[in-house]
Amino acid sequence: MVQKFMLILMILFLIQLPGFAAVTVAAFQEPKQIQVYGESYYYHFQSVDSKGNGPLLTYKQQAFLPVEDVASILGLSLSQEGTDLHLDGAPTVISSATLDVALPKDATIATEQLRINPGIGAQAGVMLEDEAEQPVFSKNANQRLYPSSTLKIMTALLAIERGQLNDLVTVGPRAAAVPRDSSKAGLVPGDRLTLEQLLYALMLPSGNDAAVAIAEHIAGSEQQFVQLMNARARELGLTGTNFVNSHGYHHPNQYTTASDLALLAKEAASHPVFMKIVGAPSYYASYRGPNGAAKAKTWRNTNSLIRSDSPYFTATVTGGKTGYTSVSRYNLVSFASSNDHDYVTVLLRGERNQRFVDTRNLLQSAYTKRAQLNGAKKRIHITPFTGRLFFNGSDLTNQVTLFTQNGQAYVSTEALALISTQISRVKRSDNQQMKASLDQQLLTFDDVGPVTRNGRMLVPVRSFFEEAGLQLKWDAATKRIEGRAPGTEIIMTLNSKQAYINGQLVSLDVPATIENGRTLVPLRFISEALGAKVDWGRGRVLYFY
Repeated sequence: MVQKFMLILMILFLIQLPGFAAVTVAAFQEPKQIQVYGESYYYHFQSVDSKGNGPLLTYKQQAFLPVEDVASILGLSLSQEGTDLHLDGAPTVISSATLDVALPKDATIATEQLRINPGIGAQAGVMLEDEAEQPVFSKNANQRLYPSSTLKIMTALLAIERGQLNDLVTVGPRAAAVPRDSSKAGLVPGDRLTLEQLLYALMLPSGNDAAVAIAEHIAGSEQQFVQLMNARARELGLTGTNFVNSHGYHHPNQYTTASDLALLAKEAASHPVFMKIVGAPSYYASYRGPNGAAKAKTWRNTNSLIRSDSPYFTATVTGGKTGYTSVSRYNLVSFASSNDHDYVTVLLRGERNQRFVDTRNLLQSAYTKRAQLNGAKKRIHITPFTGRLFFNGSDLTNQVTLFTQNGQAYVSTEALALISTQISRVKRSDNQQMKASLDQQLLTFDDVGPVTRNGRMLVPVRSFFEEAGLQLKWDAATKRIEGRAPGTEIIMTLNSKQAYINGQLVSLDVPATIENGRTLVPLRFISEALGAKVDWGRGRVLYFY
């Protein structure tokens, strides 16, 4: 019986949505049009840049590669049986700086990362969009404040993770003994409800009595449940958070930050049942009382943003959780979706109605800015990937996201880390990066890459001279740069358009310069002096760690 239960839990874990705003398998279960960045890309591994075949597609800040590219990068064979794809072989990252084609001249794509900064009345706030690592909006994001009933998001998360929705729960005496001035769902000892009904009682009317009933059901006691809460907080990286009770009634040692609360909310929202509950304007519950008699209650959501009878109703808001104590003031966590993007917004220590106004204003600012940035995207038609993806016979289908476009299968880039022990994670660069090649050898630069000035490319002198076989000499007093090789002498001076090749004076379109503490020299001038072929381009970079 225990083995069967563990198997069920494992299956549920595998099919669970991977995170709020993440691209999920469910997102591609039917044909649809999506907006993506489609661009050339490079991959960086062990200090070597290599050009990918492409294209790299980015949807909601998650990157996708053709399955053929994954095979090429990892040196695997790719075969097809029916609708199934098979990757086979010993994975080894294939790094090569040698080019057989010109570097791509993609149009520069604006950064996908959103930034807004409208004024808000709350003391602290954070907004997250999709899976972006940096927040869209931030104000006092790491200041410790009191969570009040927004803490119930953790209570709900643990109930969903550790309980079964159809569990029958008997309300104990401690649940009815919560402080008189706290919010309640009207439960009494002996009431028998399902765990799902208790979650509605917890999140809609913000019942502290429901919180204690859930805590005792999941952990045996509220004290033990609080230990689970703090352990889960540590797992999620909530470093500015400490829980003392299961419901948020004020305690001086119970605190959180806007940043932590946003991460917690994002995790909770990965569960569809959580979003169903917090997005309900009201809920009718029919259950049994202590003597077995039928009882019924209708709980209304305290979040005015999702109730159509409220002047603050906002159609794009899909759920949320309010909070209030006289010490914490008015808190609000909100979830919203607009134009294929998802948002978490947290406001702490605000005012009763202003928190709804502030949230609505933040969302509208984000929607407007996102629409501007999306102008660089293109619409593509995709269809579900109906087969399975195997690596050496192991089925990876449920661990990655797949779709088909123009007959080509695409897979999320985490597949690389799943397949290769050489790669622990893959990170996409925030922006496209300039790249240069010399005699069809892709140049790899350190922290500072090439830049363009007046239509000319400048490159970091030290790494470029090494690639070009030039011995570098720098004179700080005269600001003179010398590059020497057998039969070649190049002399430049910082910020001067006059230079010398083998003693002959020449004029430069752009001079050597210093940016961010690095010396940059004109690429074409030096390559022409060496009789070398130079090319340039740009693209996104995938970093393999």
